[in-house]
Amino acid sequence: MKVIDVKPCKHEVVRIKFPEITINRYNPRLKDELDKGLVTEEVVLMIYRAMLYQRAFEFTVRDLENKSLVPHDGYEFRGSTHLSYGQEAAQVGAMSALNKEDYITAHHRAHGHCIAKGYFAYHEMDDNELKKVLSTASENQFSTDKYGTALEAVIDYHLYRMMAEILGKQAGYCKGRGGGMHVADFSVGNLGANAIVGGGLGIATGAALTVMKQQENRIVLCAIGDGAMNNGIAHESMNFAAMAQFEKGLPIIFYVENNQYGYSGQQKGEVTGIQYLSQRGAGYNDVAMHAETVCGMNILSVRDAIQRAKELCIQGKGPVLIEANTYRFWGHNFKDKGTLYRTEEEKKAWREHDPVEWFKGEIADCGILTAEEAEAEWESAYQKLHELTVLAAKSKDPDIKDIMFGVFSDTNTNDIGDKYKTVNLLKKPRKFPRDSEGRILARHAVLEALTEEMIRDKRVVLWGEDIAEQGGAYQATLGLLDIFGRERIFNTAISESAIIGTGVGASMVGLRPVVELMYIDFVLQAMDQVGNQAAKARFMFGGQSSVPLTIRATVGGGKGYAGQHAQSLEAIITHFPGLKVVMPSNAYDMKGLLKTAIRDDNPVFFIEHQWVYLEKAVVPADEEYTIPFGQARIARKGKDITVVALSNMVSRTLEAAEILEKEDGVQVEVIDPRTLVPLDVDTLGKSVNKTGRAAIVLQAFYTGSYASHISHEITRVSFKSMKCPVRIISSYDITPPMAHPLEDENVPNPARIVKSIRETLKD
Repeated sequence: MKVIDVKPCKHEVVRIKFPEITINRYNPRLKDELDKGLVTEEVVLMIYRAMLYQRAFEFTVRDLENKSLVPHDGYEFRGSTHLSYGQEAAQVGAMSALNKEDYITAHHRAHGHCIAKGYFAYHEMDDNELKKVLSTASENQFSTDKYGTALEAVIDYHLYRMMAEILGKQAGYCKGRGGGMHVADFSVGNLGANAIVGGGLGIATGAALTVMKQQENRIVLCAIGDGAMNNGIAHESMNFAAMAQFEKGLPIIFYVENNQYGYSGQQKGEVTGIQYLSQRGAGYNDVAMHAETVCGMNILSVRDAIQRAKELCIQGKGPVLIEANTYRFWGHNFKDKGTLYRTEEEKKAWREHDPVEWFKGEIADCGILTAEEAEAEWESAYQKLHELTVLAAKSKDPDIKDIMFGVFSDTNTNDIGDKYKTVNLLKKPRKFPRDSEGRILARHAVLEALTEEMIRDKRVVLWGEDIAEQGGAYQATLGLLDIFGRERIFNTAISESAIIGTGVGASMVGLRPVVELMYIDFVLQAMDQVGNQAAKARFMFGGQSSVPLTIRATVGGGKGYAGQHAQSLEAIITHFPGLKVVMPSNAYDMKGLLKTAIRDDNPVFFIEHQWVYLEKAVVPADEEYTIPFGQARIARKGKDITVVALSNMVSRTLEAAEILEKEDGVQVEVIDPRTLVPLDVDTLGKSVNKTGRAAIVLQAFYTGSYASHISHEITRVSFKSMKCPVRIISSYDITPPMAHPLEDENVPNPARIVKSIRETLKD
């Protein structure tokens, strides 16, 4: 399955020539497009009205903020809103070139994308589809009685729901959970705006991966600002999208709306060393990602560039990088007046190229509308937005009793039957032989779980560092490439953010990825994608989409790997609502819990201990089983003290319990939580109510460890039964050391556990 032989250098002088990157390739007038039949008058009016709706929407938000529009007595405008007045051509032009099936992701200055994506999608729908859109109008307090056609009603309902989201109302697309920086409408392919600069890059790339693998006739447009192009996820995502191992390039357009400033940092001449961000394309493949820069103030130039880029993507020649040079006429946000870092001369020069005014003039010159009619369209749009805003402001707030809505999905794929079963295997799966007691290694249990789930559901796809031929650092995926081929398991670059981010996007639109981080230490490279994207997407977008993503990572220690390969960072992961966190201690649980994770419709962070990999446990050879989350295991019954142990500490605690019973006659009840989120507090409480004492054993640092949370929960439910405080037995508050004596002392061992339990029994 080797891709290509890498040969040594021949000491020959080679000069690489980069492909040309065109600037301002096409700058048409509207008359030229009409004469050539490239656009119709009907489409021209649609484009113009979409631009007006965007501008009217943003002017209305400004009016709310400065109180020139007060929807009702006592109204207070809240939230952070970033407007893109001046960028209408860049945003509407791109959306006008897409179909309703195409996906988009957008940035925090994304009202134009969101309005236009829906607007153009609705014009593609028939009456039945439009009526389906309106099926929620009544519950969202929007009346359709006054409208002559379903399309007219839908467009106003769309604008109403957009504004309702900005105002944090239940009728909003995300039920008020996302607000101005996180609007999404999955029904028209809008996978959401993102307030993290560059946050959507990995998601869009993952969505494009799904489109490619499922052979769908659609593309993904990833709209980002110039600031995002200097973020690490930009490099990781574009490199991922351009990987040569894909038979066809990913169908994604990286669309950079360069409004010249990342807040106040100026792209040209200050924070980068290049004139055009499209130049970055030369670093990713031999065609420089077909990169070009276009005039983002000419909506026809933008539309043409995106149409050509889309065609390349459909042909399998993606990814494509398009930069649109544009400008925001106002500041970064309401607090910023845009005066300290921009000159009046500069602002005046850009205003002379106002995209809406230019297109309005073109429409009048071509006789489609008179100047008066074109101006009347603007006044009508502005008035409409004011009316819809007043209506939205008076609509229902989200109900406090539903505050948890969207955090987790309660669904899974346990009952999919044979619908997605893999029917063609490249090689018969290996059966791992059991020993005389029916035991196998835990890493083999992982392999069995992955194999069975990949056969059961062809949407399960694996990627990560070195997991293909090598089988991962601990060979927990060894042999899967021979069975399923590179379509189902493939290596990535050392790009933790891209690994997780693409997993989020791919899972949102149809795959069920299992992605791997070699060591949990490396999650710190990808915490935005874990904590801000995977964990928050479902809630932030109002439950519109599930994120059935499994993230596998290993923890270790005791091998001399030192400070950056031996940490146990599970507490960091558990801090983000929306993630389930699993930490098995043995082969049986590792298999059953991993299968549950893959079937769950939520993001699951699955932590596998490297020492547990080498331990054997009984795993039935021909039994299909899963283990429910949130059910702790009583590994050993006892009456004198409850000891909660995580992962590899379970086996060490069991050793300590044997010593205590033999030497002291003490009966230790050992509980393995198995899952940290959800945590089985009921089992813990019942045990401590019986024993009256509790200790927690884990490998993590003492300060801020998950043991503190477990201790709190035990105290909360068992305080009246407790004879002493909960004791935490952990590593020291030091970076994991390499030296063997120090490392041996740092990680709790049976002797230290015995000593601590004895001290707790005396309290």
